[in-house]
Amino acid sequence: MEGVFLDAKPVRGGLNLAIAVEEGITYTRVHAVFKAYLKPSPYYTPEEIANGIHHDEIEAWVEDWLKPPWYNEATGVVVIASENPSLLNHVSRTLEAKGVARRVNEYPGPLVTAIWELGVPPGTRVKLTAKGIEPLEDPGDPLYEPPPLTIASLEAYSWHGPISAPWERADYYLLECCGLRLKLRDPYEALDILDSMRPHIVVSRLETRHQIDTGRHEWLWFDPTRNLVSPWGIIEWMRISWLPYHEAHGAAIGKVLTAAEAREAYKRRFLLDPGTPRAESFRSLRMMTAADMAGAARIPEPGLYWNIIQLDYSSLYPSLIHIHNISSETVERPTCTSYKIAPGVGHRICLDEPGLVSIVLGRLVERRARIKSSGMRDPRVKERSEAIKWILVSGFGYLGYRNSLFGSITAYECVTAYARMALSIAEEEAERAGYMVIHSIVDSIFIQPVEPEATVEELMERIRSRVGVPLKLEARYYWLYIPPTRKGPGAVNKYYGSLIDGGVKLKGIMAVRRDTPEFIARLQRAVINILSRARDPYSFTQTLSKTRVIIDVAMEALREGRVPLRLLTIERRVGEGVRRPQAYTRRLLEQGLIVDRVKYVVTKRGPQPVWELSGEEEYDTDYYMRMLESMLLELPSQQEIAEVGIRGAKTWPQYIGNT
Repeated sequence: MEGVFLDAKPVRGGLNLAIAVEEGITYTRVHAVFKAYLKPSPYYTPEEIANGIHHDEIEAWVEDWLKPPWYNEATGVVVIASENPSLLNHVSRTLEAKGVARRVNEYPGPLVTAIWELGVPPGTRVKLTAKGIEPLEDPGDPLYEPPPLTIASLEAYSWHGPISAPWERADYYLLECCGLRLKLRDPYEALDILDSMRPHIVVSRLETRHQIDTGRHEWLWFDPTRNLVSPWGIIEWMRISWLPYHEAHGAAIGKVLTAAEAREAYKRRFLLDPGTPRAESFRSLRMMTAADMAGAARIPEPGLYWNIIQLDYSSLYPSLIHIHNISSETVERPTCTSYKIAPGVGHRICLDEPGLVSIVLGRLVERRARIKSSGMRDPRVKERSEAIKWILVSGFGYLGYRNSLFGSITAYECVTAYARMALSIAEEEAERAGYMVIHSIVDSIFIQPVEPEATVEELMERIRSRVGVPLKLEARYYWLYIPPTRKGPGAVNKYYGSLIDGGVKLKGIMAVRRDTPEFIARLQRAVINILSRARDPYSFTQTLSKTRVIIDVAMEALREGRVPLRLLTIERRVGEGVRRPQAYTRRLLEQGLIVDRVKYVVTKRGPQPVWELSGEEEYDTDYYMRMLESMLLELPSQQEIAEVGIRGAKTWPQYIGNT
C-alpha cells in the first residue's frame, strides 16, 4: 500500500502512523524505540546511573556529547531507551525528582527522535511494507511533486460573514471539496457529505468546528487562523522539521526552525541544555549602545514620486548569517584560530568550522532558491516557497530570543551590523550609478533615475559583488506615494504605487490592515485603483480630481446611514500577546470570553459584538466618519501636489524603460 505519511502518535511498542491513501486516512503501527537523555548530578557518574537502571523494558548506556555554549568539550550523558514511551517518561522523571540526574536533549522530544530513526519525514510519499515504511521519493528534494491529498473546506456564516465565536448561531455552512461548492443549512448534513468524500484534510476555523465536530471523523483538521501558512505550507514545514502533523499544525515558526536546528545538533552531538548560561563579555555602555541597533531604515520625505525602482535583497538576513558563519557557538568563541570582526560592533566570528545556525539557514536559503528558480507554476509550489520564507524571516529573530536553544545576543548584533552595512553599500552604489535613493528600509531600497550611467541589472551586480547577497528587481512603479505621518515626515513602513507590470502594490495602509472595516478598505482600494491608471505625472492630477466623486458619494452614504452593517465590522485581536488592547476588547477579556479575535460594530450604544446584533442596528456615524478621514490622510491631495509638486517629473519619460 502506498500513501502520504502525515502524522504519528507514540504507542507502546512503536508509532501509530496516519497515512493518507486514496480512500482517506488509514492508520498503521510500526516498531520504534524512544529515547531520553540524562545529565548526571555532581554526586553520580554517568556509568553509575546507567548500570543502576534495571528493568526488562529499558536499556541504558553512556554517550559522549559536546557541552554548550561552545561545544568544544565532551561530557558523559546517560541514554535510556524503551519501546514503552510511558515507562520511559516515568523513569526519567523519577531520576530527576530524586536529584540523580536532570533531563537534557528534551527538544524536539522522544516522538520526533523516533521518527528520525524511521528515516522518513512526515509529508513524504511512502510505501507500507512488512518492516515498516519506505520512502517513494527523496525526502530532501525540494522539487518534489505535491502529494496526492484531498483538501476540503468548511465554513459557518452569519449575517456579517464567517462566524466570530463558537456560541454564535450560523445561518448556513459552505462546503467546498472535489470541485463542488455546497451551501447547507444543516451542519450534520455537511458532516455526512464529508464522510462520503473522505478528504484527508478539512480546512475549518475553530469557531465552526466547535459547532459541528463530533470527534468521529477520519480526516485531519486545519485551522487557517492558527497557521501562517496553507496546508501545503504545513507539508513543507513537516519535511523540513520532521515534526508530525499534530505538532506542525498551529506551531510557532520558531518551533519549526528549532526542530530543524535540533536535528543538525543531534548529528553533531551538540548537547541541548537550556540550563547552560550564555554570559556576555564585559562591554562599555558606548559599545553596547552602538551594538544594540536594529536594521537600517531611512525616514523618507512624504509625497508622490515618479519612475521608481524597488530593489530587494534576496533573503538578506539568513544569507548574511550563512555567508559570515554567524551562530551562537561561533561568535566570541574563546578557542579559535581563524576569525573575522563584525563591522561596527567588534564581535569576533570564528571561521574554524561551520556554525550550526549558519548551516541550517544556508540550506533553507538554497532550498527556497531552487523552488523559485524551478519554473514550476503549480500554486502549491509557491505556497511551499512562502512557508520557507516564514522560517527564514524568523531565523534572525530567534538568534536574539532569550529562550532560543541556539540563541545569542552577540550573534544577533553581528547580523544587524552586517545588514546595516549591506543597506549602506546598496545606497552608496545606487548614488554612484546616478540614481537618487528616496527610501530604504531593512533590505529594500527605492531609487529614482536622475542621470543613470548603469542599468538596473548592472547596479544589482555591483551591489552583489560587494555584499555577497543577490538582489532582485522587486517592482517598477509608474508612481509611488509615501503618505505623511501626523507629525510630518513620511511613514517608514507605508507606501503604495502603480506597477508598470500591472496592478498596484499596497504596504501598511488601512486598505491592507486586518482591523479596517471592509467599507473603508474598499473605498481606499477603489481610489488607488483609479489613480493607478495615470501614465504620466500630469494626468495624475486630473485623475486625482475624479476620485473626489466616489469619495463624496461614500461619505454621503455613510452620513445617511445607508452603509450595510456587515461592511462596518471591525476585527481585532484580544487575549494574550496583545500589548495594548483597546478599551472595548479589554472589557471582553474581563468578562471571561475565550476568543482570540473579536468582531464588533460601533453602534449608537457603543461597540457591540456581532453575535449580539441582527445586522439592522444603527451605527455610530461620527466614529466611522473619523475613521474615513484617517483613511483619506493616507491619500494624496490636490493641495499637497500643488505645494510639493510631483517628485521626479523632470526625469519622466526619458529614463523609463531605459534603466
